[in-house]
Amino acid sequence: MKTRLSKILYDRGWTEMELSRRTGLAQSYINRVKNSRIVPTVRTAMKICHALEVSVEDAFVYEEKPYGVTRKPYFPSEKHGGF
Repeated sequence: MKTRLSKILYDRGWTEMELSRRTGLAQSYINRVKNSRIVPTVRTAMKICHALEVSVEDAFVYEEKPYGVTRKPYFPSEKHGGF
C-alpha cells in the first residue's frame, strides 16, 4: 500500500517525530508506514489520519498487487521430462 504521508507531513510542516508524538506510535513505525515497508492495521491507519486531520483515502493508496514480483506459475513442459 502506497502512502501520501510524506507530502501531508511536509505540507503541515511536521516531522515523523511530531506525528509520533500526536499518535503515540513509535517514530520508527511511522517511518516504515510512510515508506510503504509495512501496512498498518485499519485502527492504526485511522489513528494516523485522525492526527493529521485527513481521510484514509487521502493518506493511503490501495494497490491490487503491492509487494514483490508477480511470476507465472512453473509447470514443466512435456518435452523436458515433465509430468
